[in-house]
Amino acid sequence: MVIRKHVQTGLVAILLLLSSWASADTQFRLIIDASGSMLISDPDKLTAESLKLISDLAPEEQATLGVWLFGEQARVLLPEARVNSATKARLSQAVSSYTPGDLKTDLESIVRMLLDTPDEGDLEPGFERHWVLVTDGMVDVSLDKSVNDASRSRILNELATQLAERGIHLHTVSMTSYADKELLQSVSTLTDAIYTEVATPDEMLDTFDRIFSQAAPSEEVPFEGNTFFIDDAIEEATLLIFNEEGETPVIYRPNGERLNLSAVNVSAVTASHYFLATIAKPDVGTWRVENVDLARSNIRVITKLSAQTTQVAPVVFINEPIYSTLGLFQDNQQIEDPELLNLVEVRQRLNLLSGESTKQLLQTPLALANNQFKNKIEQISEEGNYELISEVDGKTFVRKVSQFFSVAKPITLQAEQQNENLVLFSAKPTNLRLNMLRSNARLIITSSGGAEQTLDMPLIGEGFWQKVYPVSPNSSVTAHVHVIGITQTGMRFEYDTPPWYLTRDGAGEVTVSRTQASADSSVIAALATANRELTPVVVTPQVAIVSEAELSEEESAANAATTEQAEADAAEADEPEATDAEPSELTTADWVLYGTLNGIAIVVLAAGYLIFRQIRRKRKQKVEDELDV
Repeated sequence: MVIRKHVQTGLVAILLLLSSWASADTQFRLIIDASGSMLISDPDKLTAESLKLISDLAPEEQATLGVWLFGEQARVLLPEARVNSATKARLSQAVSSYTPGDLKTDLESIVRMLLDTPDEGDLEPGFERHWVLVTDGMVDVSLDKSVNDASRSRILNELATQLAERGIHLHTVSMTSYADKELLQSVSTLTDAIYTEVATPDEMLDTFDRIFSQAAPSEEVPFEGNTFFIDDAIEEATLLIFNEEGETPVIYRPNGERLNLSAVNVSAVTASHYFLATIAKPDVGTWRVENVDLARSNIRVITKLSAQTTQVAPVVFINEPIYSTLGLFQDNQQIEDPELLNLVEVRQRLNLLSGESTKQLLQTPLALANNQFKNKIEQISEEGNYELISEVDGKTFVRKVSQFFSVAKPITLQAEQQNENLVLFSAKPTNLRLNMLRSNARLIITSSGGAEQTLDMPLIGEGFWQKVYPVSPNSSVTAHVHVIGITQTGMRFEYDTPPWYLTRDGAGEVTVSRTQASADSSVIAALATANRELTPVVVTPQVAIVSEAELSEEESAANAATTEQAEADAAEADEPEATDAEPSELTTADWVLYGTLNGIAIVVLAAGYLIFRQIRRKRKQKVEDELDV
């Protein structure tokens, strides 16, 4: 009975986590920078083509789409409406008619305008809100820097908080390195969205494809070279093919004939840099494509035999573990036949996405436990955008699930000078997934001699931690915060912020700096010695296969047992650490080692002394012989 209860609880948890696969209406609001610099950043108007891609991918009558421009003032390019053939036609005309040319970049006004704009299209209750903002600049509303800074602050605090509280995902895309990356990334992280910096306009299409995949996840079949296999459980296949401008992609059916784009069961869209074809009831067998960028293209399918995975949070914190579970479903019923499941192979790949390049961090098979395939990924220590790919080989069928997420630091640490000797430290969460009441933050002060002082940081309301630290005259110290974090789902992790450097000459004012160049060299040496964990080393994510014995514990991370343990961990972190650690006792092996080394040293010294005496004796004898002569 106990085992059955655990299994049933696990299945219920899995089904709840798989709820993201249920179809839901989606609102897409696209916000485009209309400043004159966009003519240089995007000369081929790939931004406009990316807007068309969203409308082509969005399911008709199940999504709304609207386009707004911002520059000197906010304005509507395409009023929000349900996606259908008429909306797509209006969008195509609208994006081809506007020309960027504004002299300013008033980002605040467009965000306020959209927050005040009512929803259109009568979407079903519980619909997803995904807004996409594209810009190549920064907040530029005045020649007065203080005015721009005030507007930026209101976006970062007031407006971003409103977006997060209303469940709006604001994906941001910067077209150049001159854009305000910190602002855009902070807003996207807070709103569970993707921030992307594109190096070339060509990357815009891939970025919009990833944003759509996160907004409306779907199942895929993988390419095998330039072929792909369709089995009899697949009811519909949508090929999104990226190609070089001027090339015409070609699709061949299993019988070797070229796909007729005018066939009754085929609908196709052709653009300059992509080709989209949806095939209802596709032929069973191996299909082939030509003139296709295979690394960027994909095949989305609707199928009765599906591979479904637990949802990865849109934003994952540095060092937060990821538990991934994959189950096979036939007509929405989980397959539990051991003989069938033992024939299935499942592998996962984790990729770090950086511009046009993709870096594979791991590839591992998944173990079968309780009729599900399981994996654990931990110690992802580099910020950025990631793709987790799960591939299923069922011998007679293949499936692929791509999940996109961002890895971000859980808090930001700010240090501000209050007067000549006081520094105010504020640690603020970057995402609402961090459970502030159950997490703990400690301020670590490291002196120039390497001694550490640990100070608890009080929680101000439920919003952030804060601590005032007095800097003594003629002192140089570093400061960072160590967080023992608990997420809203009970996941535990630890994180150390980058350091701040504090110096005070005599009784003068304290200097607060982010850079080592402004800090005392002794402080830097002390930090390197006493805080090696802060060294910026990227740790390759480690993979641990989850065993059956660990199943119930992993799948119930938010249950009472885990809650008590997490709270116990946080409570333990509340206790100040001793600044002077007691020396550990030496073992017998240590004594033998030290004795041997000391003996060798004594022998070397004695030999050296004897050689020295012999040389001295010879020199003395030589002198006496010369005197006798």
